[in-house]
Amino acid sequence: MAKLEAGGDAWLATSGRAGPHLVPLSLAWGSVTGELIFCIDQGAVTARNIATEPSVRVGIGPTRDVLMIDGTAQITGLVNDDDSLAAFFHEKAGWDPRLNGDNLIFIRVTPSRMQAWREVDEVANRTVMVDGIWKTTDKS
Repeated sequence: MAKLEAGGDAWLATSGRAGPHLVPLSLAWGSVTGELIFCIDQGAVTARNIATEPSVRVGIGPTRDVLMIDGTAQITGLVNDDDSLAAFFHEKAGWDPRLNGDNLIFIRVTPSRMQAWREVDEVANRTVMVDGIWKTTDKS
């Protein structure tokens, strides 16, 4: 949970006609809604992929302390049309998307599964959340 609360950067993977697509993006965790929130240009490959195939994978952290999240993405509109979400994103991600033009959109990812591990001995017990239900009591 601490990795999500910290916000910062994440890798967002989508798929489409051209094959898999992976991009680094700023991340805000909506702990109240349980969603990961990203911003991207509405014409980007990532946005086009999500419009046709909403299944995504998100990677957070270095390889020896990683959180992998599978989920469903939804495009929820232009950044400049939702000032409260833009302000929330700015606070959590440390970047104000309202300052970067009128073509940015929000992407909300609802997690369906989360896996976390640091070393090979943790691989067997790496699934920490499935369908919104935490599998462990320690979510840090």
